[in-house]
Amino acid sequence: MIVLLLTTQEKVGERIAARLRSKYNYIVQTFTSARKFMEAAYDEGPSRIDLLMADYLSFLNDELNPFEKMVEMESVIPFIYYNTPFAKAGHRAEYWYNKIVRHIKAYISDEKVAGLIRLFTQIDEIISSPDIQPYVRLLNEPPEINDEEEVEEDKNLFLEGLRMQYGIHNSRFRVLKYLYDRIGEDVMEEDICNDLWNEYSERKTGVLYSYISELRKLCGSNGGQANGLPGGRRLYIERSGKRSYRMVICQGGQEKKPIRE
Repeated sequence: MIVLLLTTQEKVGERIAARLRSKYNYIVQTFTSARKFMEAAYDEGPSRIDLLMADYLSFLNDELNPFEKMVEMESVIPFIYYNTPFAKAGHRAEYWYNKIVRHIKAYISDEKVAGLIRLFTQIDEIISSPDIQPYVRLLNEPPEINDEEEVEEDKNLFLEGLRMQYGIHNSRFRVLKYLYDRIGEDVMEEDICNDLWNEYSERKTGVLYSYISELRKLCGSNGGQANGLPGGRRLYIERSGKRSYRMVICQGGQEKKPIRE
């Protein structure tokens, strides 16, 4: 699956693209220029590109209408605005599908149209995830992303606060920091073990499991519900694969089911 993604929020776009790559093994190319985005779509064409995803704000100050231009160039590719404000989470897949049927179904094959619901459902799930959704413009009023130095300082203060509050041992704290530095990413247990002990073995993996279990309890405890994050958000460590983990930020009211090792 090959997807072109146009965004006015480069960091957010890269986060969405990274999740599509890691979770579904899609090929995703991101753009911040509307014209370069459309030029790439014309160059590759509908035989190679499966979907165009664009930020709803990308064309507001541009005379280019992507639907009209694709029809004019006789190179029509399924196209959605990933941050449309007109559909709610859980209903975006249906909204995008209906848009496709209404506007460009006559220009693409029935087989390609039929496969879009599954793709749109996957995209909706990614955009609705707690580490992406709060930052997407138009879906909501996003919090500002601070400069890198401020983010690094805030992160260190936050982690040290957790360490002091819960008396986290050095080894557990290294696991916590390793996952927090890669928040939202799939992290292989082999990489964590090598970072901690320069060794990846069954014995070390067992130790890592116990550390992860302790950290999950810490993040889910009553004292850790807010964890110092804005809006009462909290951290959660989830199993993202057979041998990988992912740390995410959950909204205060969200509950996660325990994940068994």
